[in-house]
Amino acid sequence: MIRVTKRLIHEDNEPVQRSLYDYVPDDLNDYEKSVALYLDRHSEVLWWYRILIGAQCFSIQGYRRNKKFPDCVVQQGHNKKPVASVVVVESKGKHLKGSEDTNYKRKIASYFQKVGYKVPWQKLAADFENETFRVQVLDEGEYTDRDWRDELRKLLESAA
Repeated sequence: MIRVTKRLIHEDNEPVQRSLYDYVPDDLNDYEKSVALYLDRHSEVLWWYRILIGAQCFSIQGYRRNKKFPDCVVQQGHNKKPVASVVVVESKGKHLKGSEDTNYKRKIASYFQKVGYKVPWQKLAADFENETFRVQVLDEGEYTDRDWRDELRKLLESAA
């Protein structure tokens, strides 16, 4: 059986513009979709891509056995030129508040937040030489007093 997934588009039926890949499947939950579409139209995003799950796909190895596959990788940019900052985004819906997996991913993000400014990309990934590496967990409303859009906007604009 072949499963066809429709293409991710904005509410105004415009296709995504800043995705690194031509085809982005619309297989996201509502919150993940909101984050991806927000990234697609943010002026400080040069490109982004949705991370797939699989052995050859981008992942983060924490202190537990299984690798984690965040939602998106974002190359920041200013005036259509790259900025030496790459952000890995993991969105967590309000239904996941306090879950063991969410808390674990938050610890991983906190660690990378601390070392991302200290460890050169050469040690993390040769293709991202001299880049800053950041992992951000974005919480969907209700259990935080910050709006995820404000948090993501501040993060993206801080490197500009």
